[in-house]
Amino acid sequence: MKTEVKILSRPELKNPVLISGLPGSGYVAKLGIEHLAKGLHSELFAIIYSSSFPPQVVTKQDGSTELMKHELHYWKNPENGPDLILYTGDAQPVTPEAEYELADRVLEVSSSLGAKNIYTLAAYITGKFVEQPKVFGTATDKETAQMLTSTGVTLMTEGAITGMNGLLIGIAKIKGMKGVCLLGETSGYVIDPKAAQAVLDALSKILGIKVDLSTLEQSARESEAILKTLEDVKRGGDRPSGQPSKDPSYIS
Repeated sequence: MKTEVKILSRPELKNPVLISGLPGSGYVAKLGIEHLAKGLHSELFAIIYSSSFPPQVVTKQDGSTELMKHELHYWKNPENGPDLILYTGDAQPVTPEAEYELADRVLEVSSSLGAKNIYTLAAYITGKFVEQPKVFGTATDKETAQMLTSTGVTLMTEGAITGMNGLLIGIAKIKGMKGVCLLGETSGYVIDPKAAQAVLDALSKILGIKVDLSTLEQSARESEAILKTLEDVKRGGDRPSGQPSKDPSYIS
């Protein structure tokens, strides 16, 4: 088996937009796309298996196991905006050749359903913790890039986006599709629901869709509480009880 795409159904979609969020630093993209899929009650229409995924199975809550896979879901917009194709998975391919092949297949399926635009979610790694993560962005054309700035996204002017979340928009461009990558500012050290929340907020403004972010907000608060506990432990772990700390209030 190399790459096998199992089409379960072929939905009829209206001006669909492909949105991708695969696992990466801080799980920013994965958290974002899963929250979006669940919040919109999207429907699964394709499963992708590949021998390029890590050689392991995933254990589910009911005790069963299954091969690692990617999924394509769809959501029909009840209003005037575009329908959505949502793409996510358990892991990214382990070789560059497989990443190119898989990106090409996913874009092929999406294009056959009418998609001409793609948004990928990703992480912008800074190595430090912030209260309010920024959202950075880049696009496959200047006009779309300028549109991003009008929604509060900070344009990237240098650097590279590695992995599928970057590769997809690069291949989309040579296929005549327009692509955008939205990157949430994150330390890169921990799972970061706050960065995922920031990216989804920007995406919802751009596409004009309503997304309930309350679950991510709760996860962000829980994550902050854990980090604060770790900071307190670090400040207090190397000094006698009762002695004031002179350590800075961050995790080094």
